[in-house]
Amino acid sequence: MDRVDDDRLWAALTARDARQAGIYVVASSGIYCRFGCPSRPPLRKNVRFYATSARASEAGYRACKRCKPGQPAA
Repeated sequence: MDRVDDDRLWAALTARDARQAGIYVVASSGIYCRFGCPSRPPLRKNVRFYATSARASEAGYRACKRCKPGQPAA
């Protein structure tokens, strides 16, 4: 994604905007979450954005056990 999208997605992440589509990855822990996850927000330098949980999983990350991004939203 380009920088403009990254900035918009970062703003959605810090606002815990669950309406935002996509997945974010905390690269330092190897976990991916959905937007709106109640876990502590990561540092900006440790975040990568993916369009789907499948892509994040293919990149070698595992799903968050709190927000369960690989499952349908509740």
